[in-house]
Amino acid sequence: MKTIKLIFTTLLLLLSVAGVYAQGRKISGKILSPLNKPIEGAIISAVGSKDTRTGTDGTFKMELKENTTQISVWAAGYYPETRLVNDNSQVVILMMPESAYKYNESAVLPMRIEGSRPELTSAVNINKKDFTQGSMKIDRALAGQVAGLKTTRAGGMPGEGSYMNLRGIRSFVGSNAPLVVINGVPYLPDSRESQLISGFSRDIFQAYNIEDIQNITVLKGAEASMYGSMGSNGVILIETDGATSDNLDTRVSFYGQYGVNWNDKRTPLLTGNDYKSYLSDIGMTYFDNMEGFFSEFPFLNNPNSKYNYLYNNTTDWQNEIYKNGFVTDNLFRVEGGDAIAKYDLSLGYAMENGLMDYTKSQRYHTQLNTNVLISKWVEMTATVGLAYLTGNYQQQGMDNVSNPILAAYSRAPLLSPYKKDNNGNILDAYSAYYYGNSTNMDFAVSNPLAIVNTLDGRNRQYDVNFRLGLAYKPFNGLSFNGTFGMYYNYNKEHLFIPGLSDKSILPIVDQYGNAENSVKKGVGETLNIFANGNVRYQKLFQGIHNLNILAGAQMLITQNKYEGGAGRNTPNDFYQTLGDTKAIGRYFYGYQEKWNWANFYAHADYTYRNMIAASLNVAADGASSAGSYGNHFYIYPSAGLTLLGKGWLPLTNSTLVNRLNLRAEYGLSGNSRFSSNLGKYYYTSLPYMNTSGIIRANISNTTLKPEKNAQLNIGLDMSLLRNRLEVTLDYYSNLSKDVIFAVPHTSALGSLNYYANCGEIKNKGLELAVQASLIRTRDFEWIVGGNIARNESEVKSLGSTSQLTNSYSDGAQLVSRVGESPYQFYGYQTLGVFSTQAEADAANLVNQKGQSYQAGDIHFVDQNGDGRIDSKDRVSLGSAAPKYFGGFFTRISYKSFALSAEFSYSKGNKAYNGVRRSLESLSTFGNQSAAVVNRWSLEGQQTNMPRAQWNDPMGNNDFSDRWIEDASFLRMKNVTLSYSFDKKFLNFFRSGTLYITGENLLTATKYLGLDPEFSYSYSDAMQGFDYAKMMQPKSVKFGVNLNF
Repeated sequence: MKTIKLIFTTLLLLLSVAGVYAQGRKISGKILSPLNKPIEGAIISAVGSKDTRTGTDGTFKMELKENTTQISVWAAGYYPETRLVNDNSQVVILMMPESAYKYNESAVLPMRIEGSRPELTSAVNINKKDFTQGSMKIDRALAGQVAGLKTTRAGGMPGEGSYMNLRGIRSFVGSNAPLVVINGVPYLPDSRESQLISGFSRDIFQAYNIEDIQNITVLKGAEASMYGSMGSNGVILIETDGATSDNLDTRVSFYGQYGVNWNDKRTPLLTGNDYKSYLSDIGMTYFDNMEGFFSEFPFLNNPNSKYNYLYNNTTDWQNEIYKNGFVTDNLFRVEGGDAIAKYDLSLGYAMENGLMDYTKSQRYHTQLNTNVLISKWVEMTATVGLAYLTGNYQQQGMDNVSNPILAAYSRAPLLSPYKKDNNGNILDAYSAYYYGNSTNMDFAVSNPLAIVNTLDGRNRQYDVNFRLGLAYKPFNGLSFNGTFGMYYNYNKEHLFIPGLSDKSILPIVDQYGNAENSVKKGVGETLNIFANGNVRYQKLFQGIHNLNILAGAQMLITQNKYEGGAGRNTPNDFYQTLGDTKAIGRYFYGYQEKWNWANFYAHADYTYRNMIAASLNVAADGASSAGSYGNHFYIYPSAGLTLLGKGWLPLTNSTLVNRLNLRAEYGLSGNSRFSSNLGKYYYTSLPYMNTSGIIRANISNTTLKPEKNAQLNIGLDMSLLRNRLEVTLDYYSNLSKDVIFAVPHTSALGSLNYYANCGEIKNKGLELAVQASLIRTRDFEWIVGGNIARNESEVKSLGSTSQLTNSYSDGAQLVSRVGESPYQFYGYQTLGVFSTQAEADAANLVNQKGQSYQAGDIHFVDQNGDGRIDSKDRVSLGSAAPKYFGGFFTRISYKSFALSAEFSYSKGNKAYNGVRRSLESLSTFGNQSAAVVNRWSLEGQQTNMPRAQWNDPMGNNDFSDRWIEDASFLRMKNVTLSYSFDKKFLNFFRSGTLYITGENLLTATKYLGLDPEFSYSYSDAMQGFDYAKMMQPKSVKFGVNLNF
C-alpha cells in the first residue's frame, strides 16, 4: 500500500510539473515609433493567448503557449507588424506610421496582393498617398519614381501619354514596354500612333483617374516569368480602389484641381533686316536676274510700292498660335456597406486645354467596385469602369503644310495673319498661303493661324472595363480564385484639312495631283477577354516554416482592328465627308491584329525562421503570334533566394538595422507581343489611280517563335537607423535570344519583309535608390531621396548580317550593329564649313552627284577615302538611350504643412533635331533660325553655318552630326505646397488636403529645341526624333482633397 501511495504521489508531482511546463513561457517587449518613442495602447496578440496592450512606456508582458512562436502587433495609425519570437524572451519592435512618406507595407504581385514589402523579387511599390499631387495621369506619376523605368512624356498635346521602357531594348519588332496588369487582368490597349492625326499617340491610361488607383508595383525581377511570353519586359501591376467599408458608415469624398497651362519658350527666328538679308541671299541663287527677284519681292527694291501694305507687318507667328489653357480634374466618391456587402462608386470629369486653340481633351468616367460575402467561405468582387472621351488635336510631325508649329516657323514675319484691303485695313479673312502678292508656289507657306482655327482633327472614344472575381476559402490558408475580365475601346477619328475656300492652307501635292482639301475618317476597336483560375495555399508550420503555393491557368484573347478611308477635293470646305470627295485619290486602309495567349503557371516560396527565403516559379504558355506550324508552347522557369538579415539573432531586436536582405534571382521569360501577322501570309492595300489594290505585305515564316529572355538579378535591400535611411541596389544582366527582325532579302521576291529569329541583344546595368530622413522630430521632418539607373545595351548577333538600318523619308537613318547598342543615329561626320575655295579644292571631295564642294559648303568627313561623300561614309553618331537617368525629391513638413519638390533627369542621351535641320537648311524662302545670321557669305569667313542655296544642290543639309545634339536635362517635375487636416473642419469636412502645385516650371538643358523631353511615338526606334511635337506645358494648379 505504501508503494502504491508513493507511485501515485510521484505521478501527481510529474503531472503538476508537466502542467506547469505546458502553460508555456512568458515574453516581454517594447513597441517603439521611428522617433524612438514608446507607443501606448498597441495590441499584441498570439494564437491561443490573451491579447495584451502596451503601457505608457510602450512595454508589454504576455504568456505564450508552448508551441507559439509568432506574435502580431497592431496600433492605430501604424502598419501592423508580425514577429517570430522563437526562443526570445524579450523583443523590441519598431512600427512605421501609415502616413510615412514613400513607405508602404504592401505590394501587388502576380495573381495576388501581399500585405508586406516584397522580399523575394526585385519590385518597387508606390502607394496612393505618395502619388505626386497635381498629377492627372498615371504615367506622369511614375516618371522618375522607379529606378530603371524610363518614362518619357510624348509631348504637350492633350490626350497623349508617355513612352515607357524598363531596363533597355530587348526586341526590334516586338514590344519593349512593360506588361500592364490592372486588378489581375492584363491590359493591352492599342498603342499605335494615330492613323489619321500625325504624331498623336493616345495615353494608354486615358480612361483612369489617378485617384482611383490604390497601389502600383513595378515588377523587375524573376517573378515576371509567371507571365511567360508576356513578362520579358517587366510588369506594372496596378490595384484600383476597392470596396472596404464594413461598419455601415457612408463615406463621401471629393478630389478636384484647377489650373492653367502655358509655355513661354520660343524658337529664335530671323526678323527685320536679318530676314530681308537672308531673303536676298537665297533669292540670288533662285533667280537668273535681279529684275525677276524684285518683281516677286517689290518691298526690297521699292519702299513706295503699292503692295507694301502686304509686307509692312512684324508678325510673331509663334505668339499668334500659342495661348494659355485651362485644366481641371474632378472626382466624386461614395463608399459604404457592411461586412456582408460593400461598394465604392466614383464619378469624374477631367478636361485639359492645350497650348493652342481647339486642342483639348475631355473625359467623363465612372467606376464601381463591389464586394459581396455570399457565404462564410465565398466572396465575390466586381469592378466596372466606363469612360467617354473626346479630343481635338492639331497635326504634328515634319509637315509644314498642316503642322501649325512648322508653319509658324517658316511663314515670313513681314506678312499679316489676316487679309488687308488696299488701304491696309485688316479684314476678317485669313491671309492666303501666297507670299504677299506673289503666286509662285515655291514661296508659299500655310497660314499657321488658319491651320489652328480651321483644321478639324478630333476623336471620340468609348471605353469599357469589367472585372469579376470569385474566391472560395474552405478553411484558413486555402483559397480557390477565379477572375474574368473584359476590356473594350471604340475610337472614331476624323481629320479635315481645309484650303479650298480661302486658300490659306497649302494643298497637298502627290501622285494624284493637288489636294485642295482632304478628308480622313477611321474607326478603331480593341477587345480583350481574359479568364484566370488558381488555387493558393498558405501555411505556417511549427511557427518557423512558412510555405506559400500558388498554381493556376489564364488565357487572353486580344483583337485590334482599324478601318480608315481618305479622300480629297470636296466641293468646298463645308463638305467634310468621304462621300463628297473625288474618286481619284480616294482609298481605304487599315490593319487587324488577332492575338491569343494561354498560360499555365505555378509559384512556391518558402521562408525559414524569417532568416532565409526561396522561391520557384514556372510558366508554360503559348501565343498565336508564333508561326502557324511552329511550336507554340514553351516553358519559362525562374528561381530566387533571399537572405533575411533581420531574422538572424544579432539583428532581431536591433532598431538600428531594420531591414537587411540580399537577393539573387534568375529567370527565363519570353516575348510574344509582336504582330500576329509576321508568322502568316499577310496582305495590305495600295492605291493606284482611282483603284485600291491588294498586295502581299510579307513572306510568311511559319516556324516563327517567341523571343527568349534570360535575366540574372542580384539585389540588396537595406533600412537603417529606425528606417531613416533606406537603400536598394540592384545589378542585372539580361540576354535576349531568338530576337526577331526583318532579314534582308532580294526584291525579286516581291514582298516587303521576311521576319526570322536571328538576333541576340544583351542588357546589363545598375540601379540605386536611396531615401533619407535628415531631420525627424515630432512636428518637423526633412526627407530627401532619389534613384539612378545605368543600362548598357549591346547587339550580340544579327545572324548572317552585321547591321540593320532604319531609313526615314527625310534621309535620317538608324543603325543597329553587332557589338554596339541598338538604334544609333547613322549619318555623316562634319568638320565645319570650307572658308575658302582653296580649302575646298585641297579637300578634293565631290557629293553623290559628282559635284565638287565649294567655299561655303559643309566639309563632310570622307571615311573611306574614295573622294566621294556617299552612304559608305555614314558612321554611328550616338543614340537616344541615356547613359544614366532617374529622379530625386525633397520634402519638408512642419505639422500640417508640407513643401515638396520632385525632379527627373537624363544624361548622355542624343537627339536628332529635325526642326533645327529645317530652320537652318538655308535652302528655302521660308523663315529661318536666328542662328543663320552667321551663314557663310564671304571668302575666308570662319563659321559653322554654310552658304544659302535654293534647294540645297550640294547636300549641305544631309543627315549628319550637325543635327545630333546632347539632349541631357534636369527638370523640376513638380513643386507642391500643401496643408492637411484630420479633424473636423467647419463641422462639415472630416479631413482633407489643400494644395497648390506647379509642373515643369524649371528645366536645365543645352538642347537647342523647345523641349529636351519628347517622344514622337511609342516606337522604340523613334525615340530621340524631334519632329515638331507640341512642347510640354508649364502649369500651376490649385487642388483640394476633401473627406466629408
